[in-house]
Amino acid sequence: MKMGSHGPESYLRNQYVSTVNGTDVLVSNENPKEQNPTGYNQFNLMQKIAYKPNNTWQYDLGIHYSETSDYDRYDRLIRPNSSGNGLRSAEWFYGPQKWFMGNLQMNKRGKGIFYDGLKITTAYQHFEESRNDRGFQDVIRYSTEEKVDAISTNIDFENKKIGNLRLYYGGEYIFNKVGSVGSQEDIETNIVSGTASRYPDGSTWQTLAGYVNGEYKAKPNFTLLSGLRYSHVWIDATFDKTYYPFPFDDANLNNGALTGSLGFSWFPKADLQITLNGSTGFRAPNIDDVGKIFDSEPGAVVVPNPDLEPEYAYNMELGVQKNFNDKLVFKSAAFYTYLVDALVRRDYLFDGEDEIMYNGELSSVQAIQNAAKAFVYGFEFGMEAFLTDNISVVSNLTITEGIEEEEDGTESPGRHVSPTFGDLHLVYKNQRLKTDLFLNYNGEIPFYDLATSERSKDYLYALDNDGNPYSPSWYTLNIRSQYEVTNALKVSLNLENFTDQRYRSYSSGISAPGINLVLGVGYRF
Repeated sequence: MKMGSHGPESYLRNQYVSTVNGTDVLVSNENPKEQNPTGYNQFNLMQKIAYKPNNTWQYDLGIHYSETSDYDRYDRLIRPNSSGNGLRSAEWFYGPQKWFMGNLQMNKRGKGIFYDGLKITTAYQHFEESRNDRGFQDVIRYSTEEKVDAISTNIDFENKKIGNLRLYYGGEYIFNKVGSVGSQEDIETNIVSGTASRYPDGSTWQTLAGYVNGEYKAKPNFTLLSGLRYSHVWIDATFDKTYYPFPFDDANLNNGALTGSLGFSWFPKADLQITLNGSTGFRAPNIDDVGKIFDSEPGAVVVPNPDLEPEYAYNMELGVQKNFNDKLVFKSAAFYTYLVDALVRRDYLFDGEDEIMYNGELSSVQAIQNAAKAFVYGFEFGMEAFLTDNISVVSNLTITEGIEEEEDGTESPGRHVSPTFGDLHLVYKNQRLKTDLFLNYNGEIPFYDLATSERSKDYLYALDNDGNPYSPSWYTLNIRSQYEVTNALKVSLNLENFTDQRYRSYSSGISAPGINLVLGVGYRF
């Protein structure tokens, strides 16, 4: 992938590792805008079959398969070594990622005693992937391979109307089984031996849930919306102590919670809508949270924590939409989320030690833990203006802030909080042609607003005037157009980032493409 020409020089790929005659060497990149290595191949297969024996029943079968080649993890390959004059890794790549899904959906229409519509969905999925890494001039390549089998069933009852009340209710069951193995290979002798897996091999995760949603039209211009959901989650994982002396044998989590929402939609005037919604959320730890072992950043390793508890969220949102004579539509919303026992990564002790050897490197110990609290709040604004019958302007802006509490009680910027972002579109369309000239924008995250865990990853970011990492603002100008040659034939042209900006999305370890042209032809028969 080739980055743009105009942006921070720290994003350039000035050198990379090449293995020549079995020896790792640093090579100068002839074109530093080329992010070597980032190429890969992928193919996808899909087949859908619909069968409708009568006006009551319809059956839909979907079969999907996707597979990639090996592909490199670029952000790990640009990490500097401890001395800062070279690169830490010679190899860091994912093995082929494979995904299969078979999905059967049955829909029944017609009045029933308990429902007006019934939908039953059942699916089986199989995932495979692997992670492989080797340090610079190290002969040992470490690998972990994962396989996941997932079975799911959903039953949804729709549109049971009782006067002005509509009910939607149903349930779901999901079962996951995780297979994970680890190995290490001496690339000189080709001798392979075992090592720690990424996840507890043979662990299972399952959830059972039921829900009911109600929509009550109290008045023609006032609708109440509410919902309840109960979810229960089970985790069963046994830890292999062959490679690490875990101070625990297994993780058996059994958590459930009732969550709900309540809100309304009100039209005080035909051209004005006000919405208010409050809700609660629940997320039980999964196997990735509880049981994985991986290097989160240079010199740090995340270890399992079987004592995790669920995190809970409390949300409020207020929205307003105003229509000015069908010429201008304005939308705005304010939102606030409060997280209790938020799951975050922090320093940890493993069997009383704050450092352990991981893949041949002494690493500080971290684990996913329950923080005391975290909160996220922000505002959204949107506008659509119709200048003529053929020309319109559309714009959106989102401003978000987030805080999480540290172990010592102090507050720091939240890790997973996006910067300010927005877009502006100038759209022209007639019966056959649609053209959209638009700008995408992301705001800056200065050093003092950068999450504590991100400040040590200066190789991912640009440097400010004080030499501290920060995420610069960026924009792209783009144009996309589609023309209907006939009712069956369409041609399209997308020209992305045509000012050739060099940028990275916040917290990304890879720069986005520079100028990019996409041509397409579609024919429907």
